[in-house]
This record gives sequence, C-alpha cells and structure tokens, in this order.
Amino acid sequence: MALIFCLGIIFASFIKFPFLLAYIFTLILLLLSLIVPKRSLGFDILLCFLVFLLGASCLKNTQVLPKHHISRFIYYKNNNLYTIKGIVEMEPLIKNNRTVFMFGIQEIQLANLKYNCCGNILVYLKGTRDLRYGEGLILEGNLYRPFKKKGLRRTNYRDYLYNQGIYAVFNVKNSFQVINSSRNSGFWLKRFAIFLKKEMERMLFKYVSRLSAAILDAMILGERRNIPEFINSSMIKSGTVHILVVSGFNVGIVSFMIILFLKLIRLPRDLLFCTAIPCVVIYCFMTGASVPVVRATVMSIVFMLGFLLKREPDIYNSCSVAIIFILLVNPRQLFDVGFQLSFASVLAIVYLYPKIKSLLHIGNVKIKHLRFILEGGLVSFSAWLGTMGFIAYYFRIFSPVTVLANIFIVPLAALITLCGFSMILIGLIFSPLAPFFGSTSELLVLLLIRINTLLVKLPCAYFYL
Repeated sequence: MALIFCLGIIFASFIKFPFLLAYIFTLILLLLSLIVPKRSLGFDILLCFLVFLLGASCLKNTQVLPKHHISRFIYYKNNNLYTIKGIVEMEPLIKNNRTVFMFGIQEIQLANLKYNCCGNILVYLKGTRDLRYGEGLILEGNLYRPFKKKGLRRTNYRDYLYNQGIYAVFNVKNSFQVINSSRNSGFWLKRFAIFLKKEMERMLFKYVSRLSAAILDAMILGERRNIPEFINSSMIKSGTVHILVVSGFNVGIVSFMIILFLKLIRLPRDLLFCTAIPCVVIYCFMTGASVPVVRATVMSIVFMLGFLLKREPDIYNSCSVAIIFILLVNPRQLFDVGFQLSFASVLAIVYLYPKIKSLLHIGNVKIKHLRFILEGGLVSFSAWLGTMGFIAYYFRIFSPVTVLANIFIVPLAALITLCGFSMILIGLIFSPLAPFFGSTSELLVLLLIRINTLLVKLPCAYFYL
C-alpha cells in the first residue's frame, strides 16, 4: 500500500489533471470497494487503484492554494516594503550574524492596503534577536521568491523550500523592523520540548569544550549550527555525516534508555510502554521533527503498540506506516533527499543484510569478536549499497571508504551519544559526577575526529563526480 501510494504521488507530479477529477474518481472507487466482496481479486484491484488515487489526490490537494495565500502576493522586480503579521513556526536559528526562522503569516500589508493571508515564509533577519517559537511578530521588509540556483545538489533552493511548504523569502534589514505582538501561541507540547532542549544544551556547554559540545549537540539534539565547517566537510568525504544529525539510530538509543530506566523503577509492562511513547514523541519535537526522526519515532511507536496489543511487530509494516504518515502530512517530502536517504538506508539494511549474512555464512564464525566486527561491516555495507546511488546523484561524491569508516565511527557515535545523555542526567541528579562523563565524552569525540581524519586521507577514499 505504501509503495502504491508513493506511485500515485509520482504520477500526479508528472501528469496534470484537475484535483476535482481525482477526488470524484477516489469517491467512486471507495463506494465500489464497499460493495465488492472483500476476499476477492476485484476488491484487491479496487483497493490498489483507490490507494493510488489517494496518493495522487494528496499531492494535488497541496497544489490547490487559497486565494489569500502568500504566493498570490509575490511580484517580480518589486522592491516595495511589505508589513506582515504572523507567528514564529520554528525555533529561530542564529548563524553568520543572521536570525533565520519559518514564519506563518496571518496578515499582509502593502502601502495602505491590508489583506488576510496564510502560508509559510522563510525570514532572514539581519543581526541577532532573541525570538521564541510561538511568538507573534509584525515584520517589515522585502518579499521575494527563492532563487533557483543549484549548488552541489541537483535540486535547487526554490524546490527544496517548496517541498518544506515554504513559498517565499522575507528579508528584514534590521531588528528595528521587528515588533512583538503576542507570545505563547504555538503548540504547548512543542514549546515544552524546546524548553527541555535549551536546558540540555546548557548542560552540554557547561561540562565539555565548545567543539565537543557542538558535536554532542548535533548528535543528541540535532542542532548543527555550531559544527565547524572542516569537521562537516571531513564527515561528508568519509560518508559518515549521518552521525551529525539525529536519526533512527539516535531515536533507538533514546527509546532503549527510556525503557531501561522505566524497567529499573519497576513500572508495570503496559504503563511502561504508555509512558515511553509520549517521551519518544517529545524527543521528536526536541530534535526538530526531521524526516529520519519522524520515521524512527513512528516505527518505535508501532513496535511499542505491538507489544501492548500482543501482536508481533513487523519491520516492513512499521516502515510503511511511517512512509504513509509522513506523506499524508506532506506528500512533497517524497521528493526530498532526506526522505529518500532515510528510508533507502533502513530498507537496504533490513532486506540486504540478512541475505548477505546468509550468503557469506557469517553465523558460522566461531570467534565472537570477529563475528561482531563482520556483522557491523555487513550492516554498513548494506546501508552503503542502498544509499550510494542517491548520494552520487545528489551530492556528486562517491566514497568507497564509507563501509570501513562506519565500522569504527558508528560504535563510537553510540558510545558518545550514551555518554552525552548520561552526562546530562547525572548533571541534573548529582552534578559533581558530571565532569567525569564530560571528560569521557571529550576523549571519545577526539578519537572520532582523529579516526575520521585518518580514514579520509587513505588513497582512493573518495571521488568527486
């Protein structure tokens, strides 16, 4: 069903047809599926066509914009000042003396004319300003369409923002053009998650050096603004940059730690999973709810619900539920490189790893440590096979050293993540012990950087295409 749903989205992206037509055909198929006997070939065919049209309808629905949408107010070669009123939709990012954030518009004014408006824009504010998620603002600046210039990726900046639901860029030249209008208008759970994130960041930068704190901040909380460029570039060359973003790997560790802690305090089984699920959702909001995190969160919830309902969890079904959930919210995510890499790596590991392991008879290796290393290498190799085509196409780089690098880097990343979380928890419970975990984290981060640097310097480690 997930595959057919994706095919419907792809079909709608290439073929132009009215949304009303897709809607009518979907309703007809839905009514027919209620009449046709359930356990028959006709019902299966109808269901496949229904899911296909649902995917197409979802994409077409996102392309039907209201008359008062922000995209209707953008004019080319227009330097007039706009005044807009709305709400900060994400935690602002401060980098290169600029404050950047997504802004949900409620009202727009040009000259003396005011209009009700909707839609999201990306705001670039020159200078630094202490803004919060959910804060109401009135801004004055220039409104324009994003540029189509292509970088290293084969997608352009306008398409990237469009896939995120952002239709325009708003440039504010100074902080005097920003007026606070209201506070605390955002989703309360997201506000709480951002508050926890700020507290955890404060603990990180308190007990370790700035460089180590920046790497821990990226690995634990998904905040990459403080990562030095040379480290980011080195990780890209070795194919291990995925450890600098919160992904399913991190969500898995967090889920494990939450369940372990709840087991230690002897919570009943059902209450344990009912408590763990909201904790994982809060962590998803803390890290910005990126596609890999949402995917892993949905899969974790499906697995936990399986245990609650006493049903055997299935990795393919869990992955498919995550795909459908993400695409129902925003079907344009299907064309985003992050979405493609996230699911390609997971499905490659799930499908290829057991087959390669069986083919090479790894289970017959008697030495446990050697078998562990070989299995780790096979997991890395499977993920590399599943993603190398996407990476070569989008980023124009081919890194044979990735398989070797992940054998060393991924276990280190797991230790760093566990040590970082432990440091935060110990810092909250008994702060005198926190520097010990901080020193251990420093050592592990230094080791990770040195190993990665050494691997990148190997002959034929990477090639630019």
